[in-house]
Amino acid sequence: MEERLKIIHNILSVTDENNQHININNIKLEFSCNKYSSKKNNIYHITLDGRHLSKRDKYKIKYKCVTCENIHVVGVTQFLRKVNKCSFRCNLCCNKEDNKRLQHSYYLQSKVTNEDCDKNSQETIKKSLIDLHKDSIKLFEGYDDDFKDRYFQYHLTNDDYFRISKNIVSLQNGKYDPNNLEFWSIFKTNNQMLFTSVFYDKNNNTIIKADQPIMKCDNCGSIWRAKLLERYKNHYKILCTDCTLRNKTFKIRSTKNNVNEQILYQSQLELKFIKWCNDNNITLQNGPTIFYDFEGKTRKYKVDFQINDLLIEIKDNHIWHQQQLQSGKWSAKECAVNNELSKNKYKEYYLITPKNWMNSLNKIKSVLH
Repeated sequence: MEERLKIIHNILSVTDENNQHININNIKLEFSCNKYSSKKNNIYHITLDGRHLSKRDKYKIKYKCVTCENIHVVGVTQFLRKVNKCSFRCNLCCNKEDNKRLQHSYYLQSKVTNEDCDKNSQETIKKSLIDLHKDSIKLFEGYDDDFKDRYFQYHLTNDDYFRISKNIVSLQNGKYDPNNLEFWSIFKTNNQMLFTSVFYDKNNNTIIKADQPIMKCDNCGSIWRAKLLERYKNHYKILCTDCTLRNKTFKIRSTKNNVNEQILYQSQLELKFIKWCNDNNITLQNGPTIFYDFEGKTRKYKVDFQINDLLIEIKDNHIWHQQQLQSGKWSAKECAVNNELSKNKYKEYYLITPKNWMNSLNKIKSVLH
């Protein structure tokens, strides 16, 4: 707090969008969370005469650099970032720094193409990228604990990556195999983010962003493409869209069939059916996904189970099924299933409820034998 107050005390004047001087009698610095913030994390706020300074305010702040005492005029957003990062140095100070010049030199060297490099030059570039990584870590360690905590709230630590790495099939929509890459949780950028996490391809001596990862679901084993890895930072179980949606309504659990394969279930009636199949040496599998149209949208219907070419749906007496019957949603699902049956993709579809339990089991058993 005291270090940031040095920056605040170096404010010379504040003017509005019409360049009119604003009289300020009291300037305070507060560490709190804005009630409208979606991230819900504390940051430093500047209070002018009891009012929080916001990024929407079209003010110009004139201040004197704490390090070199040069005078600068910046907008509210730039000044708030400066305070939150506790950045004493202005752009003039930074450009004079030898370390930054060296980093820029590394960056330019890394742009040299393979066609213009001999083997010795390639080794030099490789070392330069590794050295740049080391310099990034040293630079990151120089920031205060608040900055580090905020950074790792939204970026993967090495432990985070190790936890979710088993679910990563590929990166950049199948272009890269993560087993051939080295994860770097801290790497210096050339924009306002300052740092980011990247992958290092040591075979080709390149830096790769963790964009469009192909992920594998912990529940059903489905493969899908995500946008960023960071969204799974606090996920201890990686679920696909279908499993995530269902998990908001019912707790998805898993057990094994008679050949030790994973089977998903949601209700006790479904578990009872799985046990019946295992007791009768019937190999049960997770059901397929069938697309159907309802209220002008194409939706997904995940059938509970499948036995060979038989589709099995288990419905207990719960309110969700009653609501689907009333709204017509269940009718749309059944229509889509019948359409699949007409294509001879499946032989039959059984809807099992507590009322027709024994009758349905006897039918299934007779069909299979």
